Amino acid sequence: ERGLSFMCDDGWDLNRKITLQLHDSACHACYLNALPDRVSIYRDLVISHTDEFMDQVKCLHISILNFALAGKMKEALEIFFSVIMKLDEEFPSPSNFDRSLMISTFEATQNELNKRSPEDLLNLPKMTDKKKQWAMIFLDAIFPYALSHSPTFPPLVASRMVALSLEYGLVKESAFGLNEFVYCSVCIYHNYDACNHWTKSARLVLKKFKADAIVPKLEISQYLLLSFLQQPIQALIAKSFECRQDALAVGDIEHATFGACINYETIVITGTHHLRSVENDCTVFSLETLRLNQLPLLFFNLSVHNMILHLIGSDKDPFDIAGVPFKNENEILVFAESSNVHFLANAIYMHQVMVCYFFRRYTHAAEITKKYHSDVGKMTLLPQTVLYTFYEGLVAFQMIRSQPNEEEWVGIGEQSIKSYQTWVRNSKWNFENKLLLLEAESLFSKGDLDAAEKKYLASIESARRHKFVHEEGLALDLLASFYKSQANAVKEKEYFDLAIACYEKWGAFGILNHICGE
Repeated sequence: ERGLSFMCDDGWDLNRKITLQLHDSACHACYLNALPDRVSIYRDLVISHTDEFMDQVKCLHISILNFALAGKMKEALEIFFSVIMKLDEEFPSPSNFDRSLMISTFEATQNELNKRSPEDLLNLPKMTDKKKQWAMIFLDAIFPYALSHSPTFPPLVASRMVALSLEYGLVKESAFGLNEFVYCSVCIYHNYDACNHWTKSARLVLKKFKADAIVPKLEISQYLLLSFLQQPIQALIAKSFECRQDALAVGDIEHATFGACINYETIVITGTHHLRSVENDCTVFSLETLRLNQLPLLFFNLSVHNMILHLIGSDKDPFDIAGVPFKNENEILVFAESSNVHFLANAIYMHQVMVCYFFRRYTHAAEITKKYHSDVGKMTLLPQTVLYTFYEGLVAFQMIRSQPNEEEWVGIGEQSIKSYQTWVRNSKWNFENKLLLLEAESLFSKGDLDAAEKKYLASIESARRHKFVHEEGLALDLLASFYKSQANAVKEKEYFDLAIACYEKWGAFGILNHICGE
């Protein structure tokens, strides 16, 4: 802005190149400094003073990020589809998204990719076509938001990025296209074999371009999208905090903040830390995201914080922060659904179901599950959505026992078991105890009591061995309820007391106060 102050009123005519560069830089600087209105001002100035579309792409790229950061997904997507068409890309419009198109497009790209070894991929020339380079940049920018828009959108984006790389050569964004393509392959086909094969290649692409500054972005992406399905999640939490520090070190505040936001939620829903310590961090993080105007991440963190406060039994109000536009979680949910910010809505539903289940509010949990189950097909494989499948299944089996005539619950419960049977093959550590508990609840619902008891005990042992203290407590609590149904008061008390010890270790005194009061 100081540089622009030296330009004459006719700077666009006299020094067009410098004036354009200064406006683009000012637009970017305003985005980084959380000044969304000024981003739009500089974008409009560039558009009004330029006739060539390629002179406008930088500020339009910043505008997409700016709108998305503010939760204005409709505006971000409108710019994306307008730009991608002007870049001569034949990308389907949202009205033409359907599963058959997605599958055919994805499989065609997969066939082309499979013809090449990782060495062949790395030996591809560098991309020189300017329009294709910018197409890759815009496709990479929209992918995180495509995840929350439609189940067919992300595979189409990833497919196009890989296809462009194979046809026109490599750019830095090729690494993210490859990473996103592998993720979509896992979501669609549960193809874990290709996971390590191509994710290593993605890292080598960045090395080829000596793009050290965006390595943390790739590592955060791989952790969030892929690694938790295979590696012990406790180790990944520690690694992701390292990635956050690496991102901050190179000035990538956006991805550092995004990674931290997801990490705090993962810590809570996997029981790896004492809840009180995470609660303090969430308070600080809300202030940070508010200062940076990262509104969807602020709202996401407020929901995580609200969940923690319920679990620890605090009456503190996480929304009591100057500048927060919503008064409670339900207002955020209305915003998320009306703005098509599905990842935020998904997270809130998951948090609510988890809290309700731990507090034995099974009917309320069932109401949320019924409302949300129609959207399950939109869910992506993130820690929150994988965990939602677990609690959804547990709710289903509770409802089968209390409402045996509702066939819908049988299907939901059995599908949750099938999902975990797939996931456990790739990470026994992360998923075995959950599968065993779902199977125990299923057998209990069917009246096979001896087999159910063995599964409960196996789930408790697995949770203890794999360090999921909250799920160890939950399995103990459910086993105590199982014995209560059999009128075995001695074993009921024995396992209830053990459950209390686990909840205390987790710091979930809100749960303790509630269930002990019962």
